[in-house]
Amino acid sequence: MTVGVIVRVHNAERYLEAAIESVLVQRPAPDRVVLVDDGSTDGSVAIADRHADRLEVIHQERRGPGGAINAGLTRLAADSSVDLVAFQDADDLWTPGRQAAMREHLLANPAADAVMGRVEHFASEDLDARDAARFRIPETPEPGAALPSLLIRRSALERVGPFDERLRAGEFLDWHHRAMAAGVRIEPIDTVVLRRRVHLQNTTRSAEALRDYLLVARRAIERRRGLDGRATGNAE
Repeated sequence: MTVGVIVRVHNAERYLEAAIESVLVQRPAPDRVVLVDDGSTDGSVAIADRHADRLEVIHQERRGPGGAINAGLTRLAADSSVDLVAFQDADDLWTPGRQAAMREHLLANPAADAVMGRVEHFASEDLDARDAARFRIPETPEPGAALPSLLIRRSALERVGPFDERLRAGEFLDWHHRAMAAGVRIEPIDTVVLRRRVHLQNTTRSAEALRDYLLVARRAIERRRGLDGRATGNAE
């Protein structure tokens, strides 16, 4: 089963090198890696281009997190040999051995559409003690709830459709709700597959992010009501 990886980056020059390396050192190595530079204005552009002999680089005007993933999916869609798709954010780290563990689970469980591992959060090395104290960082790994903790069959991705590019946060939560409505089966495993970096630029902590999360939650409630209505024959 061949694996394609989408790495998305927007202005993450401090962390991008480590994020890329954590993907490329996996064994077995990913078959294709597509890095989408989503309108970066910092050194991320140069870092991405420096790795152009090891991965595919897409530079595009800013489309947001969903737009970056969609650009990567469009590139992979042209390759019919890609069976599984994984994701990486420029500020996170894949754990050693995660690729093998997740791939093996899907090989052994053909009824599963996707697998999601556990996530370890850590304070970025550029945070001082005062800044680090502002965040609640879990002491133990938690169940996956982030796109980079997922490995999914390409066929399941196609059933759900693209990510919502209007959202600047919560795009994975919105996609996950749609995936559940489409009957996508995502199985959890206990393996820690991702180290998620906590830093001052995390987009999920902004006021704009809160607005989008509330929108996603409202959509999920409306979708659930619609499904329940159809199940009972009383859809509005």
